[in-house]
Amino acid sequence: MQAHDLLEHVRSVFVRMTRYPDEVVVAGADLEQDLGIDSVKRGEILATLRAEFGLPDALKATPDELRTVARVSDFLARTLAANAGDGPRGGAAGDAGRVEGHAAVNGHTNGHGAVNGHTNGHGAVNGHTNGHAAVNGHTNGHAAVNGHTNGYEAANGHVNSYEAVKAPPPAAAGEALRVVVQALADATRHPVELLVPDARLEDDLGIDRRRRDEVRALLRQRGALPDALAGALDEVHTVGELARLLDAAPPATPPLAAAARAPAAPAAARRPAPAAEAGLAGKTVLVTGSSRGVGRAIAAKLGRAGARVVVNSFHSRDDGEAVADEIRSAGGDAVHLWGSVANAAHIEKLFEAIEREVGELHHFVSNASNGRFGPLEQTTPEHWELAFRTNVIGYHQCALRAARLMERHGGGRIVALSSNGSSRYLEHFGAMGAVKAAVESLTRALAVELAPRNVQVNCVSAGPIYGHVTSNYPDHERILPYWESRTPGGRLCTEDDAADAVLLLLSNGARMINGATVTVDGGGSLCI
Repeated sequence: MQAHDLLEHVRSVFVRMTRYPDEVVVAGADLEQDLGIDSVKRGEILATLRAEFGLPDALKATPDELRTVARVSDFLARTLAANAGDGPRGGAAGDAGRVEGHAAVNGHTNGHGAVNGHTNGHGAVNGHTNGHAAVNGHTNGHAAVNGHTNGYEAANGHVNSYEAVKAPPPAAAGEALRVVVQALADATRHPVELLVPDARLEDDLGIDRRRRDEVRALLRQRGALPDALAGALDEVHTVGELARLLDAAPPATPPLAAAARAPAAPAAARRPAPAAEAGLAGKTVLVTGSSRGVGRAIAAKLGRAGARVVVNSFHSRDDGEAVADEIRSAGGDAVHLWGSVANAAHIEKLFEAIEREVGELHHFVSNASNGRFGPLEQTTPEHWELAFRTNVIGYHQCALRAARLMERHGGGRIVALSSNGSSRYLEHFGAMGAVKAAVESLTRALAVELAPRNVQVNCVSAGPIYGHVTSNYPDHERILPYWESRTPGGRLCTEDDAADAVLLLLSNGARMINGATVTVDGGGSLCI
């Protein structure tokens, strides 16, 4: 395959996996800064490329080698050359007696399937097989013999899922694998074709610590993972190992088949009672960085208070759309707009879309954040630059654009998110503390300069919060107990606690609060 053709194929995979417009995914686009592709999504894309080109091992490279779309294509070209490959092996059918991809010839398969030397994608043509299957009694893959199969679903009643026709695995093992595949598919949105037993969670599927926590929560919610085994999930490395872990659950665990079929509790049943009337009904509120963590909690509470929520995400478009879907499913009103506040062009398009698709804006919550946790000695100029562009410059530019829209309706509110690490030392938070101090200083300046437009600007300074950030904080298993011990009452705040403070500052009762930084940390900053 020529270099240009390979680049176009790689671009097509990025477009398909991210659902970004084709014109955004240009060769020179930076994966993180221009496309918001984090390590998890990058792992998903590499796993897909590995599967499509039939590579035997996970694609491993330094971050710099994978910095742009073009560099991913160059790295893939070198990898293919090293493996004597010259094109996508899973994308086209071979000639008679010849097979490309994860397959073998003459009805003998070792991998993902082939029949009589004809294969297309991960399977075969001529109506024989398409998926992780084998035919004519010769198989060394993931599925059945002597039958016709299509993906993970039964065809002609012969085979379903990973079970063999003539020698099905023990019922519990089969059930455990189905539960695991379903949970992984729900948590990652990977196609099930990638979720084979030998797929490595991190190397092949890009499942980092955060995604493991999501999978763990799903399995526990569905009754498939008892508390006694929850910690052991951190030690498993493959899909098959995770299935075996579930299969080892004690007898008291609910049947895995029932767990796989049981839907999550209705959103309304999991949520607390609607927030008290805060004068937000009918107001349009933009919340940047609202696909997870505190931003997600703020968006959800705004939806329940009757506001029209503009959900914004950058690193995870799917998560952002899921938040908007959840708000609408609960009877609220929400739209999702993708873009990075660290990118001036993205900010321009974000507010153009608000004007065009939403038509108004009453309040703005600046929650999007990006930066590095760690010792200052390990903080580079690039870390500083990205943190300031996201937390300070992005906040400033969005606030100015938001204020212009608010002015059309007589004014509005802006609330920024900060941390109590802005005014005291927190381990691993040195750089971010300085950045958040700048956020608080900028809040005071904006409050004065936007007051003539009747726009009040305030800040919520949250302490350490149980949830997304602290679960990924360096050495959090040691540090969290210390923070708890230094907090009156011994309990840190939750994401909902911080969200409640934001809604308070957006409420009618806060009309005379301007330029303030409200600390929400349970009194922890008094003692830490």
